[in-house]
Amino acid sequence: MPRLATWNLAVPASASRRDRIEPWLEQVAADVWVLTESHAELDRRFAHHHSSSPGRDGDEDVRSRWVTIGCASDIEALPVSDPVRSAAGRLELSGVGHCVVFGTVLPWLGSRWRDVEARDGNAFAAALEVQCADWVRLRARYPEDEFFLMGDFNQDLAETHYYGSRRNRAALGEALETAGLVAWTSGDFDPVRRGSPPSACIDHICGRSDSSWRVGATHRWPQTAKPDPSLSDHFGVAVDLVA
Repeated sequence: MPRLATWNLAVPASASRRDRIEPWLEQVAADVWVLTESHAELDRRFAHHHSSSPGRDGDEDVRSRWVTIGCASDIEALPVSDPVRSAAGRLELSGVGHCVVFGTVLPWLGSRWRDVEARDGNAFAAALEVQCADWVRLRARYPEDEFFLMGDFNQDLAETHYYGSRRNRAALGEALETAGLVAWTSGDFDPVRRGSPPSACIDHICGRSDSSWRVGATHRWPQTAKPDPSLSDHFGVAVDLVA
C-alpha cells in the first residue's frame, strides 16, 4: 500500500529541532515525502531528493528550502515555472509505476508572491495560476503517469472555514478541476478536521481524479489537539492508497 506524506516543518534551523523531527519521518515511513519549509540537513535521510531553489523569500540561509521531494528511488528533476516555491520530479514507485510528484507552497493570507501583493488574494491567485499551468503541462507530457500534488496550500478544503478565504478556496477548487486533480485530504478524509476540530488540513495531498488508486486511510501527526510547537506549527498528513 503506497503511502504519501507532506509536512510543513516551519524552518527547522536548529539541530535540536531537526533531531526531534527525524524520528517522526522514520515512524511515518512514507514512500514519497514532500517536506515544506524544510532544511538541507534533513535531505540526507532520503536516498534521493530534489528541492526548490536554495533559500526562501527574505531568508539568507541557503540551507532552507520551500520544498523538498524525498523518496527511495531516483528522481528525474522536472522544470517548473516557480522554482522558488515549487519543485517537481518524476520517479518510479514500487507497485505504482512511474509518477510525477509536484511539491508546492502557495502564498498564505499575508504573503506576497514575486511582485504581487497579498491583498484580496492576489498573490495566491497569481502563484496558483502559474503553478496550475505546470500541473496541466506535466499531466499532458506524462499522461500515463500517476500525478501527486503535495505540500502547503495555505487553504482549507473543509466543510466549514478554518484558514484561507472563500475566494482562494474557489480558485483552488477550479485549478484542481482544470488539471483533472482531486484533494485526497478534504471532506471526510481530512485527518486534521477529524482528529483536531475546528482545525483542518491546509497541507494537502492530491491525485488524478481518474486515478486507478483510491484513498484507503488518511493520517495526521502528532496525535494531539494542536501541533506540537517543538516540532512544527503544522500537523503532518499522510494518505495510504489502495488499488
